[in-house]
Amino acid sequence: MRRRRDVSVGVLMSVMMCWAVSDASPTIGTAQTLLGNAEAGRSVFNGKGVCHYCHGVDGYRDKRPKLEVDTAALIARLNPPPSDLRNPKSLRLKTDKARAKLIREGHEGTAMFPDTTMTDRELADTLAYLAVLRREGSRGAQR
Repeated sequence: MRRRRDVSVGVLMSVMMCWAVSDASPTIGTAQTLLGNAEAGRSVFNGKGVCHYCHGVDGYRDKRPKLEVDTAALIARLNPPPSDLRNPKSLRLKTDKARAKLIREGHEGTAMFPDTTMTDRELADTLAYLAVLRREGSRGAQR
């Protein structure tokens, strides 16, 4: 079943990629937890996962890829804005299980739409990379 989305999210979705929505559930956080490879996760984050469109290249929100003018303007108007993945103090989700669920199911009321195109391996790798971003952000904040 498809959820209705407002026009701006629909435009963002069609511009970024065609995403398949399924009922696949991640294995992250279950007894069969996969260990992720952060470097492979970096490739997913900045590539197939298109996380960098909104969260910035390598999680730097001010370093977005070159986008079409309309797409960049749409992302700039997002309310709430995309999370700063390098600032662990500002992040609401505290477990990989919660993060995996958000990635798989999306986040109502935001432009974070469901992504079920990532394999479980790619999701585990992305979660490992997000942990690196949080650690790097923590060190940067202490300087």
